[in-house]
Amino acid sequence: MLKISKLTTELISFDLWETLISNKEDLKTQRLRGSNRNKNLYNFFKKEKLNISSLRIKKSLSILSKRCSQDHNRGKDLSFQKRMISFLKILGIKERDFIIALKVGAILDKSFLKYPPKLLPNAFNILKSLSKEYKLCLTSNTGITSPETYLKYLESLKIKNFFDKIYFSNQLEVAKPSIEMFNLILKDFNVEPQKVIHIGDNVFTDMFGAKKAGLKSILINKRKSVTYGFKIIPDNTIADISELSRLKI
Repeated sequence: MLKISKLTTELISFDLWETLISNKEDLKTQRLRGSNRNKNLYNFFKKEKLNISSLRIKKSLSILSKRCSQDHNRGKDLSFQKRMISFLKILGIKERDFIIALKVGAILDKSFLKYPPKLLPNAFNILKSLSKEYKLCLTSNTGITSPETYLKYLESLKIKNFFDKIYFSNQLEVAKPSIEMFNLILKDFNVEPQKVIHIGDNVFTDMFGAKKAGLKSILINKRKSVTYGFKIIPDNTIADISELSRLKI
């Protein structure tokens, strides 16, 4: 069993979605967020004299999310602004005006903050405890929410200041499992890979990415993550974030 020890560990990297936060058990909030952004986008496009139906908006958002995931699996991402321009293209808006893309992004961000995902039980206390003993960073593949809005959200949860540094894929335009993401962490903290633990729920993006860079890894085993045939064995597996306490943190 991997034990987190001050002698062998200097930095702990955390994934965000389904590691620290989740909305999978709160389907009502998830539905409200989707409904709110669809309604506000429809009203916005109508005001801009763009004839786009609610169904088309919903389908285009689904395509956008899938493309985000596909990009992430390739270790790539787009900046939030580029992603919004991509969304306009999916919608069939020929004149991809930069200002329109900014306004669309603002609508998505407002819906996220109005109906945010929840912090998982014990995540706050775990982070608070660890931050007193180790350097912490957040390493997240991000979708259709801006880095600035994520920071506001983390601030509202009162966990932002627990992290010494925060890495968002749509800010860096590189995503897990790319070794570039993890090498950037090693460079920023000037730390050897064997002294870093990455904790996440995705076998491919989190575990495979961390292993490629030489980091230790802990899998939050909540879902069957895509592995693409790779044999990926994390250093340890736990059911949820609260079980970190049994690793003698």
